[in-house]
Amino acid sequence: MINKPAKETNIRLPVAALICVLLLLPLAAAGAHAGSEHVISQKGKKFSPGQIDIKVGDTLTFINDDKRRHNIYSKTPGQTFNIRKQSPGARDSITFDDSGTVEVRCAIHPKMRLVVNISE
Repeated sequence: MINKPAKETNIRLPVAALICVLLLLPLAAAGAHAGSEHVISQKGKKFSPGQIDIKVGDTLTFINDDKRRHNIYSKTPGQTFNIRKQSPGARDSITFDDSGTVEVRCAIHPKMRLVVNISE
């Protein structure tokens, strides 16, 4: 029966752990942006602000601060959504997973327009 020296076994484990950390580090860096929340108010048949710059993974929370209903939607290719009818006081959120420029509108009030610029 031959016994391996203890040193060889003790060195292999830390080296293997270091290699795993180095291989996983780029994946962790890619997902480092946890995402922020930005609030968009709807009042007086307007989005406020009317334009916003955000990062991929960020969330827009639409709050109906008006006394009337709104219907928030986007028909931008690859970024389509429709919140449907949003009652006064309601809050609804949309998370943006791709970069680009998105136009957000209200189906009830066609002059309402929000431009969302999403960057990496």
